[in-house]
Amino acid sequence: MKTAPSPDSPRVLLTDAEDRSSLAGCRSLHQAGYKVDALATRRPAAVHWSRFCDRRLAAHDPREDQSRFVAELENIVSASRYRLLVTGSDASLLAISRHRERFAPFVELGLPSTEVVERCVSKQALVRAAAEVGLDSPETEVCADESEAKAAARRFGYPVVIKPPSSVFGRNGHVTQRGSALIRDEPSLVDRWPEYGAGALIQQCVNGPVVSFSGVAADGRLLAYGVSRYARTWPPEGGAVSFAETIPPPAGLRQKAQDLAAALGWQGVFELEVIQREDSGFAAIDFNPRLFGSLELITKAGAPLTPAWCGWVLGRSTLQGEARPGYHYRWEDAELRNLWRRLRSRQIRPALTVLRPQRKMARSFFRVTDPAPLVARLLLLVNRRLRRPRSSGGLEGATYAS
Repeated sequence: MKTAPSPDSPRVLLTDAEDRSSLAGCRSLHQAGYKVDALATRRPAAVHWSRFCDRRLAAHDPREDQSRFVAELENIVSASRYRLLVTGSDASLLAISRHRERFAPFVELGLPSTEVVERCVSKQALVRAAAEVGLDSPETEVCADESEAKAAARRFGYPVVIKPPSSVFGRNGHVTQRGSALIRDEPSLVDRWPEYGAGALIQQCVNGPVVSFSGVAADGRLLAYGVSRYARTWPPEGGAVSFAETIPPPAGLRQKAQDLAAALGWQGVFELEVIQREDSGFAAIDFNPRLFGSLELITKAGAPLTPAWCGWVLGRSTLQGEARPGYHYRWEDAELRNLWRRLRSRQIRPALTVLRPQRKMARSFFRVTDPAPLVARLLLLVNRRLRRPRSSGGLEGATYAS
C-alpha cells in the first residue's frame, strides 16, 4: 500500500545513505507515508540522489572516527524533530547503541539493550544461540594466534572460513570492519591472518546453497518476513549476495529464525543467513541485526520490513506480509564484476547466465521511477577506484559489501 507523505507525516532519520540497504529502506518508508532524511558518511550517496529523500545530511564515518560521528549525529537529532533513527550498518548501530544516552532525549532509537546489540553482532554468540534453538552451525574454533588458527584449519580440513569476532571490531586503536573469507590452503591463511588477528574464528566450510531469512522481530513474533536463495555472490566465494530469488519458506525455518531472534534478544529488522544442507537441515552462518543488502527484494516481493518495524515502534498501523516466491534480485555493480570475471576466464556460458533477463526483478540501485541512485553508486565506485593505488589490481579486485 502506497501512502504519500503529508505535512504531518512522521520524519525518520536513516544512516548509511551510501549503501543499498538504506536506499531500499528510504524508498519503502517514503511509500508508506514517512518523510525520510538520510545521513551519509561517504559521497556521492545513493539515497541522497533518490527522489524519495527529503533532506541530505553528512557526518564522519564511525569506522574512522566514532566520537566525531556521535557528536555530529547528536547535533543533527537535537536540532530536528525526528520520530525514529534507523541504522543501516553494524558500525553505525554499535556507535549509536554505545552512546544511546546522547540521543535518547531527542529521538526514538527502537533498540534493545546495549548488551543485546553487542550479542547480536558477535559471531560466537550466534553459534551459542543457534545451538539453544536447535539450529546447527558449522564447527567453529576461536583462535588466539596464528598457530591455533593453523591447527584448527588442519583439523577441519581445507577449505575453511575465517571470520572476525564481530563484523566491526577494534584493532590497534582503530575500528575495523571486515567480512568472512574463504581460505583454501595454509599459505593463504598465513597471508590473511594479520587482517583478523587474535580472537578470529576458524570455521568448517559447509557445502550447500545459502538461504536468507529476513524479517521483523517484535515481542517474540515476526511482523513480516521473507526467504530468498542466493544464486551468486560477490566475491564469488563467501561474499555478499549479488543475485537471488525469493522462495517459499523451507519447512521449519520460520520457527527457527523466530526462536533465534528471541534467544539473542533482538527486536527489529534482521537477516539470518543459513546453509541449506542436503539432509534438509540448516547451518546458521550469519546474523545481521539491521537493514541488509537484499532488502529491496523482500520489500518488492510483498514484505515491507522497514515500514513494519517503524510502524510498530511508533504505534502506527503495523504492516505485515510474507514475501511472495518468484521475485528476483540483482546488485548491479557486483553482477558486472561477476560478468567480467567469467568473460576474462572465457566462461562464456556462465557469463550468459549473468546477463539472462528475469521477470519480477528488483535491483539494488536502479528503478525506472528513481534512476539517479545508480548514477551516484557508479560515481562513488569511480572515486574509490581513483583513490586506490595502481598496484591493487583490476576490476574484480574491488569489493564493496553493503
